[in-house]
Amino acid sequence: MFSATEAAVFEEMDRKNDERPIHLDGTTWEMFELFLEHTFGRARTGQYTIEELANFLHFCDMYQCSHTRKFVVSRIQSTCYHFHPAQLINLAIQYNTSALFPFAFKRLVNTPITQLTAQHRELLGNDIFTTLVYVQAALEEHHRIVAAKEPKILMHTSDCQDPVGCNEDWHAIWWNGMARFLLDRRNSQPYCEAVKCFKDMQFGHVSGGCKELMFKIIGEGAAFNHADRFVDEACSRLAEKLIFESSLV
Repeated sequence: MFSATEAAVFEEMDRKNDERPIHLDGTTWEMFELFLEHTFGRARTGQYTIEELANFLHFCDMYQCSHTRKFVVSRIQSTCYHFHPAQLINLAIQYNTSALFPFAFKRLVNTPITQLTAQHRELLGNDIFTTLVYVQAALEEHHRIVAAKEPKILMHTSDCQDPVGCNEDWHAIWWNGMARFLLDRRNSQPYCEAVKCFKDMQFGHVSGGCKELMFKIIGEGAAFNHADRFVDEACSRLAEKLIFESSLV
């Protein structure tokens, strides 16, 4: 029996020595380096590429590394402006990370369709691209409605000495200001930016009190908030349909 044992040849197992390392199937060297970098706190100089971050998420999902996955998501969020929204949306869907989706989708809504390449469309997929087209069309129609009809000054303040001139100038300045900021196809502005630009204009016979009152109404008005709620709802429906939240996050 003992002689048989001595004669037996045992296959050398992984991890016994440096010549027989542990093999992690499906894991690249770069992917594992990212994991070691985070786990042992080695400082990283420079920016992660979108490919590195995708590989990192893939590694976390393969080996159920919840803590590291949260670190990767936080790094993406802190540097999200370095990446195109189509890239972020693709990451969010591919790795079921809903935390990345709302910000990326809202940035995408503010990106003209003409600036999206065939590669961007491929990253987005048909559901998101189709929704994007409908959302942008609806927002453009809403812009036209808001631009064409200014909020009325229903009651003038005590410092207004010329109510007729105040009304006329408010109407003219709205059309030449807000309407232009919202509808200018060369450089259209979202609502919040349009209001900021509008405030810097000269208001003619509009009294200071009436101007202050109207901007308070604009700030609280449902006309502007409606567009934000519409985008939020479209975003939520897409996320619910396309993203199955990982148990790691």
